[in-house]
Amino acid sequence: MTGPFKIAVLCNNRMAFPALQALHAAGRLCALGVPDKNAEVIEFCSMLSKQSGIPLFIMTSESCTGQIKNMMEVSGANTVFTMTFPWKISSEILALYSGKFYNFHYGLLPEMRGADPVFETIRSRSGQSGITVHVIDRDIDKGAIILKKNIPVTAEMTHGALCTHLSWLGANLLNELLNLLQRNFLGTEQNEEMARYYPKPGATDVCISWEKQDAETIEALIRACNPWNKGAYAQWNGWNIRLVEATSVEIANHHAGTPGTILSLDKENGLIVKCNHNSYLRLDIVYVEEGFMSGHKLSAFGLRNGEQFLNL
Repeated sequence: MTGPFKIAVLCNNRMAFPALQALHAAGRLCALGVPDKNAEVIEFCSMLSKQSGIPLFIMTSESCTGQIKNMMEVSGANTVFTMTFPWKISSEILALYSGKFYNFHYGLLPEMRGADPVFETIRSRSGQSGITVHVIDRDIDKGAIILKKNIPVTAEMTHGALCTHLSWLGANLLNELLNLLQRNFLGTEQNEEMARYYPKPGATDVCISWEKQDAETIEALIRACNPWNKGAYAQWNGWNIRLVEATSVEIANHHAGTPGTILSLDKENGLIVKCNHNSYLRLDIVYVEEGFMSGHKLSAFGLRNGEQFLNL
């Protein structure tokens, strides 16, 4: 790579913020591109743009290709980083600016391809996450890997907590990444035998099936849905309840009854529900339209011992 190292960033999530600030502090950031409907990211990038004079481009899906061309011409960028950018970079752009586009994938490649690797990492209790920076080509998440950095995922991490850890990792790896790009490192091809693709979580992915899932599986799903979905969905008597925080607990004597049965509902013991494989889960925090509250407080709405949550 020759010439001044000027970097434009296309971003759509708060995970990019520390990296943007680091690039700006290093004098590398020359342009920002943000989707038009993301108010939080627009607000942050507008403030950074006003303070620094770095041009900000508010983009739409329909005119994204033309706006990227304009961004490249105005800013003089010779490198573009995408960070959770929602739209595929067109073949026209990739041909016109060959070798200049790199994606920050907030998960490990090739084993965690897809739109939300953070969700799948926590749900599957993989124990490891990280950032993979790869070349952008015509196939999503399949380009050669420039740099991959791992971090451990603890059993307490929520989706939001892991996003925060990854956001700081994105800033901390920049020096090593820029050195690799400055040396024209072309990357390492991904091993397709290890590849796994996970689609964006849908409604069925965030619903609890007490009959099919044990307590630890449900607890992991709840953390994977916190805070972006305000928890995982449960249902009782036609009433939707989102479970925000839960704890797997041991019970000395296994209780009869089907999974989903409420075994305890009081302030002393909390709201305890039977799950698959004779495992038990205490629902510590729940969300309903009336607000966030301790699980046992659902008794005020008519929930009682012995009743059952619906399998979704």
